[in-house]
Amino acid sequence: MPKKLIIATLIALFAGSYCFAQTNQSGAFSIEDDAQWQKTDFVHRLSQFPKVHKDGRFWFQFNAPSTAKSVKLEIGGQSYEMQKDAQGIYNVVIQRPASGFKIYSFNVDGTNFIDPGAMPFYSNGLVSMLEVPFPDNDFYQIKDVPHGDVREHWFYSKVEGKYRRCFVYTPAEYEKNTDKRYPVLYLQHGAGEDESEWTHSGHMNNILDNLIAEGKAKPMIVVMNNDFVYKPGDVPGRMALAPDYAGNFGQMLIDESIPDIDKYYRTIPDREHRALAGLSLGGMLTNQVGMKNIDLFSYYGLFSGGTVAPTSIADKEKVKLVFMSYGSREGAASRLSSAADALNNAGIKSVSYVSQDTAHDWISWRRSFYQFAPMIFQD
Repeated sequence: MPKKLIIATLIALFAGSYCFAQTNQSGAFSIEDDAQWQKTDFVHRLSQFPKVHKDGRFWFQFNAPSTAKSVKLEIGGQSYEMQKDAQGIYNVVIQRPASGFKIYSFNVDGTNFIDPGAMPFYSNGLVSMLEVPFPDNDFYQIKDVPHGDVREHWFYSKVEGKYRRCFVYTPAEYEKNTDKRYPVLYLQHGAGEDESEWTHSGHMNNILDNLIAEGKAKPMIVVMNNDFVYKPGDVPGRMALAPDYAGNFGQMLIDESIPDIDKYYRTIPDREHRALAGLSLGGMLTNQVGMKNIDLFSYYGLFSGGTVAPTSIADKEKVKLVFMSYGSREGAASRLSSAADALNNAGIKSVSYVSQDTAHDWISWRRSFYQFAPMIFQD
């Protein structure tokens, strides 16, 4: 979303000045298109909806079958009845939702559909997303700075007996400084995502590009693997997890992914230059796998992924940082400060961070990554 449009939207929000479409529930939907509507970020080139008005309203449209009896927009836990226009297409205009990522769908006679006019995201399946910006959204926007590459990298996993995909970020200077080697962050997604979402939804590459350009973070390689690892014969259980999901993941990461990345990329292949972090399930794996392998990692980040106890760290001298975060609307946020204090009192450097006015969502995790990335590989 262009900066001018974002600023205008936020000004309208804070002023409380909302203007709703003039509709007649007994007739056709109608609205004056005053040339101040603009399609939102994730709309593909052949579509125009959803649109956002500079005063903060959002306009959704869906072409349902002519036999449809009820068509609703479902977004952010709310449901809105849609109304046909003169062409028989269903429309609704809503007030600006709360800031953040919003999954939305169209419910046609009880069946939900994703938006065919929007780019799909992965969240336990393909979904449609709308992003309502926070005032501080600038840090994850693409800017006029040198940009790194995100590569799709494949490797064979003996653990699973098949090829696996990961995504690898390399900093902008990687192809120019061909004699330079780099530290590596292994960054994991949550139970609802896959290996593509740290760049697709999280804008990790934009955040790191901006931090590196500002001199706030060290140039680094970031490897994003899929959390879900199944051995032949595994029967997935709750959340589609394998019975020994942490063991499987750890074996894949340590025996296969790390050696493969060290082979094909110019890494600094030692513990002091390796970090492990993740959101939600990825944070849990960081704790469950990382703390059992402190000979491999020096820095740890848990974003909405629990806390670390001093007793789980066998050799505190090998841990340079444990970073833990939550959104302020997550109940576990209240435990962060005491958990960090316990680690610091035990001689283990720890930092806690609470993302204000956010929950278990991508704004919390983007902010967490933004805080975490400048803290690693600085020694």
